[in-house]
Amino acid sequence: GGASTSRADANASSSQQAPPSRYEAQKRRDWNTFGQYLKNHRPPLALSRCSGAHVLEFLRYLDQFGKTKIHAPACPFFGLAHPPAPCACPLRQAWGSLDALIGRLRAAFEEHGGKPESNPFGARAVRLYLREVREMQAKARGIAYEKKKRKRP
Repeated sequence: GGASTSRADANASSSQQAPPSRYEAQKRRDWNTFGQYLKNHRPPLALSRCSGAHVLEFLRYLDQFGKTKIHAPACPFFGLAHPPAPCACPLRQAWGSLDALIGRLRAAFEEHGGKPESNPFGARAVRLYLREVREMQAKARGIAYEKKKRKRP
């Protein structure tokens, strides 16, 4: 196969190339993390059987490592961008981090031979979840996300 030899050639010559960009390095780390998640899944999950629902499970699992304080509706600081004191609300993954992560995993899936039409990272459920997280976090933190105006050429 022509494709496999060109990839092998690229790997062989990579020792002379510049190190991967920050994006490429992060994408590789994210892909490895997701692979680990699939391996540790009970029962272990093959990538080919992975669905949008599994991606959502992965995103919820990542929340425990988040660093962004998201106030619960009952918290007195709900809706305040800069709360005056600490509170017991949980730390979560920030919407922007999740959005960027999904973008990298979506690209990595296709680079690893996945078909675009079966990409679980592009599933409708994942897009809806990200939109929900963005809206919930914006309310909780009192931050309005304005849709960026496209610059006309």
